[in-house]
Amino acid sequence: MRWRDVVILWVVCLALGAEYWLVERRPEPPAEAASARPRFLPLRAAEARELRLSRGGRSIVSRREAGTWRVVEPPDASIPPDLIGAFTNALADADEIARLGTGEADPAALGFDAGAARVELRGETGEPVVVTIGGANPTGTAVYARRQDADGVVLIGRNVRYYEDLIFQALSAEREPAADKSAPVGG
Repeated sequence: MRWRDVVILWVVCLALGAEYWLVERRPEPPAEAASARPRFLPLRAAEARELRLSRGGRSIVSRREAGTWRVVEPPDASIPPDLIGAFTNALADADEIARLGTGEADPAALGFDAGAARVELRGETGEPVVVTIGGANPTGTAVYARRQDADGVVLIGRNVRYYEDLIFQALSAEREPAADKSAPVGG
């Protein structure tokens, strides 16, 4: 190959590179802003100072002191503080997945009956945010919830119910079931 051929090949490569750079290479279209779902609660997790959780006649009151959650009621409860924190974070960070109208369904069909949980979150200032958490949707991927100060029912992530169940399981585990101590194990 002669020098002349090498120079011609380099010129062709530079011309193709310039054509690609100037014509073919288009700027990336701006990333579509994902339509952000609205937040379910106006309160952020870091702003929460007190949590009252009630379900089925049982209640738990927990307060954040020095960055750590401490169960106040019942006084002898040994619920892990991280579990209370995880529940608070899940609820405060929940997005509205879908919104149902005010009169679209029977409240009992959505789980707003005796098995519903009532949550009261208090921040440093302002009124408490009161939420009722109902049952799971038919696909089991979300739970129905409604705020006391808002109309309608919304679907929020199921992890809120998961942490709620763990809290009440921890509360139930503290009570030893009545059993006959003289009976053999398993009998």
